[in-house]
Amino acid sequence: MSISTGLHAPARGGPVTQRIPVDDLSHVGAARRTADAVARAGALDETRRGAVNLVATEASTNLARHARDGVLFVQSTAPLGVAGVELIAADKGPGMHDLERALADGFTTGNTLGTGLGAIRRQADELDIYSVPGQGTIIAARVFGAPERTAPRHHLLDIGAVCLPMAGETACGDGWAVVQSADRAVILLVDGLGHGPNAAEAADTAIAAFQAASGGAPAEIVAGLHQSLRSTRGAALAVAEVTPTADGATVRYCGVGNTAAALLSAVDAPRTLPSMNGTAGLQVRTMHEVTLPWTRGNVLALHTDGITTRWRADAYRGILTHHPTVLATALQRDHTRGRDDATVLAFRLRSGLG
Repeated sequence: MSISTGLHAPARGGPVTQRIPVDDLSHVGAARRTADAVARAGALDETRRGAVNLVATEASTNLARHARDGVLFVQSTAPLGVAGVELIAADKGPGMHDLERALADGFTTGNTLGTGLGAIRRQADELDIYSVPGQGTIIAARVFGAPERTAPRHHLLDIGAVCLPMAGETACGDGWAVVQSADRAVILLVDGLGHGPNAAEAADTAIAAFQAASGGAPAEIVAGLHQSLRSTRGAALAVAEVTPTADGATVRYCGVGNTAAALLSAVDAPRTLPSMNGTAGLQVRTMHEVTLPWTRGNVLALHTDGITTRWRADAYRGILTHHPTVLATALQRDHTRGRDDATVLAFRLRSGLG
């Protein structure tokens, strides 16, 4: 029996990332209001919402004053298993030559509520900054709601995700989900055929079926999703299972259609995880799994075809040592096609696990 969410609620896809271009100080208010709306939707209390608003204000003010092509991404951390807000400021500006000085108290971006990056560091529960002179800056901050105030420590993977609908669309034809514990993680990436509400219905259908069947092997899950998607326009999709080993993990992967997946290393060439031809829900000739070892320190990246494949991780100096949110944002910033929904997922193994 197929699962259809579109009959009961508007199709949404996602979880969707809010994207706010910031190239003028007049845009700071919109960035702050968007962040506050996400915080309210996540039931954060007044104190935590205040922290979210301050981070949004300082980050977007920095973008308006100092960046080029600045964008603030805002999204809920609920898909990570904890209430909170993630705010990511990305630009193609000059970069920072002295990060420690920029983080120091007294180094301000102007007449704002705090003291620039120092204020962001004090308010954020998690913070990562990636800046290369001449290539721009990515600032990824997370503010969690009480009482958690931290991402789940019993999970196998750290997650970075940016999921955007095509310009002009509110529903997103892309979707993703992760089910994980300390002993196993299962990842879904889905790209509904085309874009708009019908593509989002396919994504929603795949996510609902995945949540119900995530205990199976990747090929079994994909086969079930193929059946569930028959009532929709169909989708490209990928399922990966990660289990820990003594020196890292093992990845089992099954994909259908035009999604991309690879294990990235700072010292070796990327290892591609190939997908099968076809469209889930319409036609899939075979179900084939690929198994690869995952060495600790490597990063698993997946994306839909709204992102070009003409990128190389080694073009981003040292980026694999940062939180996977940084890589996901960099690929969105630099390699979005602009004529489709676009989603990037990035994962690393948590330290102390496996």
